[in-house]
Amino acid sequence: MSDEIPERSEMIRSTIITILLTAVFIVLGLAFWAWSSPEVIATSPVGAINNMNPAVTVFLEVIVMLMAFVFLSVTVINLRLMLTNIRAGWSEVIILLIFIAIMTTAMFGLFVGAGTTALSFGFVVYVYLLQD
Repeated sequence: MSDEIPERSEMIRSTIITILLTAVFIVLGLAFWAWSSPEVIATSPVGAINNMNPAVTVFLEVIVMLMAFVFLSVTVINLRLMLTNIRAGWSEVIILLIFIAIMTTAMFGLFVGAGTTALSFGFVVYVYLLQD
């Protein structure tokens, strides 16, 4: 990554976009979680997807929570850079990874939590490799 700090207007625009995308994916995750409850699963979109192929539901839940992690971590990195002119450290990204892992496991179960954590860790490694 370069050591240049983008203009403030670019940082604000980028932060607003990532905040909106984070909110969209978290709301989608909450919707999947609500639709998975035993009372409404028979009439919900998750129930219809489960009737076709249950693996698709797990895949969609993992992807939604992965995207929530990606955009949340980009938001935190951008906010830290914008407010302090210092790039976020790895502690912030790892804390977000742990938070998303716990939240996903609590919402969807161990398999979705493990899948999301593995793919999110892959994103963290990718960001690390971008630095070199």
